[in-house]
This record gives sequence, structure tokens and C-alpha cells, in this order.
Amino acid sequence: MGTYRTKVDRTEEQGIRELLTKDGYSEVVIEHWLNPRNLGEMKSYDGYSEKITSSCGDSMWFWVKVKDNVIENATYVSDICIGAVSSGSMLTEMIKGKTITEALWISPNDILRALGGLPENLVHCAALAEMALKAAIKDYNVYKASPWKRLYQKKIGWNKLGGMADFLIPKGFEKEC
Repeated sequence: MGTYRTKVDRTEEQGIRELLTKDGYSEVVIEHWLNPRNLGEMKSYDGYSEKITSSCGDSMWFWVKVKDNVIENATYVSDICIGAVSSGSMLTEMIKGKTITEALWISPNDILRALGGLPENLVHCAALAEMALKAAIKDYNVYKASPWKRLYQKKIGWNKLGGMADFLIPKGFEKEC
């Protein structure tokens, strides 16, 4: 994955940046929303979160690729909400090169600090990103402990977006943030 770029001309992008700046968004948030990092489904992953939904209805899915207990890559998919997209984008950048334990220590406040803040009505988006990451790490840990489970799921044709996935979601994460 790389930077996702939509076809927007410079004049239109500048206008969007000016409007968002007037609305109180930091330049970092605007940059991560206009040019989200690591946006998209990861085809070969070690951990995946099912759909995690926040109290406002925004959703996020998260993937991690891990080698020797270090996160090599991370991607996410989210709704178009500026808070969710920028939080997911920032978090994927923050966790690359970190151990699983280090990544688990990242809090919503850490994400908010790295973004330069979010408006009060979007602060929950940082918690959404954190919960999606923790669910992906939970999935990674489940399969690390019992690697035969992923092989079995492939054998029976289990679809990661289909049923039988409830056991992958940590208790409490199925609730809204």
C-alpha cells in the first residue's frame, strides 16, 4: 500500500485545505485525510480486525503483517469521516517497526497528539482506530498460538467477512466506542 490519492486538482485541494483549516483541523489531520497512508485491504496478513464500529456509526477494519514480533506493515479501511480516516492513517504509520507490545501501548491520546488534535465531536475516532488495532493484534495472537486454525478456515471455505468470526473479537470490542 502507499499513499492513496484521488484525482483532485490543486485549486480544489487548496480550497478544501482552507475550509478545513477554518473549521479548526490541524494541517496534519488535513494531510492524512487528503492523502491517507496505508489505506486498503491487505491480502497477506497475520492479524485482521473484523468491522469495528464507533458510537457515531463510523467503521474501521485493520490488518497487520508481523515478523519476529515486529509490525512490518499495517493497513486499514474506514468510512469517509475525516476523523476516522486520519486516525487510521496516523496509527498505521505510528506502529510500523514497533513490537506488538509497543503497539498495544499506543493510546487514543497518543494518536490525537500525533494528529495535532481533532474537534471534540471526532475525538472518539482515535479510540476507534485503537480498538481496531487491538482486535487485529488479538487475531494475530490467536493464530500465533494455534496456527492450524487459519489452515482449517481455508479448508472449510470460511470467509473473513462472513460468519464464525465472533471468537476473534476480544470481549468488549464488539461494543461501540
